[in-house]
Amino acid sequence: MNLPALLFIDSNGLEQLRRCLPQLEVESDKVSVVSLGNNFDKGSFDLNNLWWRPLPPMEFTRHRLRLAVSDAADQPLLLEAGFLSLWGWVLTERNPANASLPSLTPLRRRALPGVRWSWWPWSGGANPWRQVPGSARSRRTPQLIQGSFHLLSSFNNPNWYHWLTLPGLGSLPVNSQSQSLILSDRALIGDVGAFPPLFERVAILAKALTAGGLIKFDRGPLLVKELQASFIENHTSLVCDGVGLRRLRSATLPLAASAKNIITSAKLYLRRGAGSRRPLVQEDRLEKLLLQRGFVVIDAESLSLSECIASFANARWVVAPHGAALANLVFAKPGTRVLELLPGSLHDFGHYALMAAALALNHSHFSGDVVEGGGFRVDQEQILTWLDAAQLDVTP
Repeated sequence: MNLPALLFIDSNGLEQLRRCLPQLEVESDKVSVVSLGNNFDKGSFDLNNLWWRPLPPMEFTRHRLRLAVSDAADQPLLLEAGFLSLWGWVLTERNPANASLPSLTPLRRRALPGVRWSWWPWSGGANPWRQVPGSARSRRTPQLIQGSFHLLSSFNNPNWYHWLTLPGLGSLPVNSQSQSLILSDRALIGDVGAFPPLFERVAILAKALTAGGLIKFDRGPLLVKELQASFIENHTSLVCDGVGLRRLRSATLPLAASAKNIITSAKLYLRRGAGSRRPLVQEDRLEKLLLQRGFVVIDAESLSLSECIASFANARWVVAPHGAALANLVFAKPGTRVLELLPGSLHDFGHYALMAAALALNHSHFSGDVVEGGGFRVDQEQILTWLDAAQLDVTP
């Protein structure tokens, strides 16, 4: 019996794949913090201790897989819910959380995409495969696609940051301008006409990157004649593709012209919200004090994509608690000053410091303290004193 298993994409996993699929093409490249751009040596200014800290370590290997067959019916790789499977194996990324597991790890149960129960052995927070579907898959007959497509997937981490960086849009090769793309994720439901706003935004950016290429939304199951996909083998918990981010900014800035309501203020505060994960304690007080200093408080998620692009392109100061809204820094111009309020250390929450370095933004941070019951607290007076001393003029 061919039991379901996870096949981690690392050197051993790729060797296993190549033995089964000799025609598989693999292109691998390493990315590290020093490849972000000429701003990497500056790091991030630490308001707690008033000195520059180096950027947190980052290094990973990206593996691009391509498998072409004569007919889609012959394709051994099945795409469903954003995951690729080969027979009873689910292909998934290697990361620090699962680094101790063998490349081919059996699953004790089968799981359908999008279904998860608390009593399953991979549902606990300590298990790195808790949200990876097993190979039973749905019982629908796979759709055959006689064409060439590149898979866009969040690998089941469907937030704005990972769609913009890796493994989503950041997985596209530089020469992908004419590619057709499949946007696949377990959050897509059947053949409905309406898609989550997050996926609609990703599709708009993907079209900008591929010069209007075909974007197909589909949960699957699919068999594609020529399929390309990228897997990230993480060596740290942080991933950021500087080349991809700079290309994304250049491709999408023209979309700002279609914005109907542009926030023209040069100073933005990105609201975290009390109902969010890791809320900022007394955020409403900080907002009032920033309003007095000429900031505009925004909920980035409530803006249309074009409004978001235009607003960040016009900004010269961005202050925000750590969160996915800061991924919109990809639309900010070089030199924009960023003050990020962290729920811990830069080493653990350095995602946007890395992004800022890749985009030549001027990043500063203040590390707060976690409070009982969730959320974190920062010294607002120290932050405001620093902002006042920085003069808050429209040019960084």
